[in-house]
Amino acid sequence: LSMKGVSFKVDIQECEPCSTGSDSVVFLMSANPGEKPGKISRIASGGELSRIMLALKSVLTEKDDADAMVFDEIDTGVSGIAAQRVAEKMCAISTERQVICVTHLPQIAAMADIHFCIEKDISGERTQTHIDRLDIEGRKRELARLTGGENVTQAALTAAQEQLSSASEYKAKLIRNGK
Repeated sequence: LSMKGVSFKVDIQECEPCSTGSDSVVFLMSANPGEKPGKISRIASGGELSRIMLALKSVLTEKDDADAMVFDEIDTGVSGIAAQRVAEKMCAISTERQVICVTHLPQIAAMADIHFCIEKDISGERTQTHIDRLDIEGRKRELARLTGGENVTQAALTAAQEQLSSASEYKAKLIRNGK
């Protein structure tokens, strides 16, 4: 998940029994080699928290029998290569169970098998939510919008097509390798 040099530890200590149990559990991490681990809540950035949560969920899915996993903006604070690694990890999870993901990152959206666009519209004093399933052209346009904003150019559409093609190649490779 593009977190080279990160160390992660779980500190479990017995405590006085209470309604939450008799152990105190603290997650510790060091974001950089040579640094002393500290509480994740104090050390981790938003992007690091998102990727740690994805890593934990990924490991825990191997032990549970949930049919679906929902990720609501798991990509907070993530971009570039890290966003690509998050997309790849979620794609790998999707080979075992359904993954539903709310995202604003084109790297993650491009990896979807089915893509919906969700928009809110304010009419008078009411807010309405519209959900549309996108076809391939709609996906390209939405990926281009996620990348470049309202001004969707031909270059952005070409880049979106390349992202979709790259995602398809990655998924095909994942299937060939039996994951």
